[in-house]
Amino acid sequence: MPVPRLECIYGDAGCDYLYSNSVFLKPLTWTDALANLRDRITALTGYKFRIVIGNQYRTGTDSIGWHADNEPLMGSNPAIVSVSLGSCRKFQIKPRNGKPTDFWLEHGSLLVMHPGCQSTHLHQVPKTNKVVSTRINLTFRPHTARSR
Repeated sequence: MPVPRLECIYGDAGCDYLYSNSVFLKPLTWTDALANLRDRITALTGYKFRIVIGNQYRTGTDSIGWHADNEPLMGSNPAIVSVSLGSCRKFQIKPRNGKPTDFWLEHGSLLVMHPGCQSTHLHQVPKTNKVVSTRINLTFRPHTARSR
């Protein structure tokens, strides 16, 4: 089944990424702009990142369902930072057996999911019937691969 959005990955050499036991991403080399943004986010949050996954939500039908970003290759209790660009979209987060809280991530929004969040909560960007233009989401993540 195809992924209901477009995605790419940039990062350190050797930081291949597999999720859902079926989607494999091999990182492209950091661009200067992405490396600069990574360094600014690290300075702001204190968290270090070795990859960034870019997701492009083209219309309201592009989405990602309830999930946790808890792949073992990110280490235990990873911090994940999300930057939203473009159209405003609803982001929902909920305790694993709880009710969701809605956030409207506007252009330039910075969302920090601190260590522990991925083990206690799920999150999603649901489909919408509203007419929305393109949204790009950059999620900065750690990675446990050894440096080359």
